[in-house]
Amino acid sequence: MSETDLILKNNYDVEFLLIETSHPGNIGACARAIKNMGFGKLGLVNPSNFPSDEAFYRAKGAGDILDDVKIYSNLDDALAEKTIVLGTSARDRTIPWPTVFTNEIIKENLNLKIDSKISILFGREKSGLTNEELQRCHLHLKIPSSEEYSSLNLSHAVQIISYELRNMFLGSSKNLIKADVPKSTDKDDEFLLKHIDKVLLDLNFYDQNSSRQVKARIKRLLKKARPDKLEVGILRGFLSKIQEALNK
Repeated sequence: MSETDLILKNNYDVEFLLIETSHPGNIGACARAIKNMGFGKLGLVNPSNFPSDEAFYRAKGAGDILDDVKIYSNLDDALAEKTIVLGTSARDRTIPWPTVFTNEIIKENLNLKIDSKISILFGREKSGLTNEELQRCHLHLKIPSSEEYSSLNLSHAVQIISYELRNMFLGSSKNLIKADVPKSTDKDDEFLLKHIDKVLLDLNFYDQNSSRQVKARIKRLLKKARPDKLEVGILRGFLSKIQEALNK
C-alpha cells in the first residue's frame, strides 16, 4: 500500500452509501471505483439484488470490498454514528441546501477531525435521493456536468466524487487535529430536531400539518452549524427547561 493510501486509511473513516440500488452490476462497478481512489468502505441500503455474481464480476479486483460491504435496512441505521454526511444531487430543490461543485469541495471547511465518520450518499439509478434524504446531509455535492444532459451512470458519479474527495483529504491531512469534544452524530442531530419540534408544538409556534418548510429550514440551520456533542447537550438542556416552564 502506498504512503498516500495509508494516509487515507489511517486518518479517515469514509463510507460510500448506495441507496436502493436496482442493478447489482452498478454495485460492483462502484466498488471498483472507490478502490481505485484508495477507499474501502461501501454500504448498501435496501439493495434490490445483492449478493450477486454480476456485482462480483463487475468489481474485477475489488471483490474484497464487496466481501466487507455493510447492508442496512434503513437510512437511520446507516447514518446513526456518522458525523459528516454528504449527498449527491443534480437537481435544484425548493429549499436550497448548502451545495458545492465537486471540483471545488477542497475549498469547503468541513471541519475534518481525526475521528470524523463520513458518509457520502448516492441515490437510486432512476430518481436519485429524495428530499428527505438530502435533508439529512450537511452539504450537497454537484458534478459540473452539461446542463443539456446531466445524467450520469451511478458508478461514474462515484468515480468522480471519490477522486475529488481523495484530493481534498490528502490536502487536508497535514492540518488534521483531534477534537476536544466528539462531533455530534446524525443520530444526535435527529434526536435534537425531534426535541425542537416537540417544544415548538408545545409553544404553538406552528401547525404541524403546515410546517414542512419551517422544519426543513431548522434542519438546514442545524446541519450548517455542525454542533459537537456538548453543544447538542446544551441545546437539549435548554429545551428541557422550556418544557419545564410550560408545564408549571
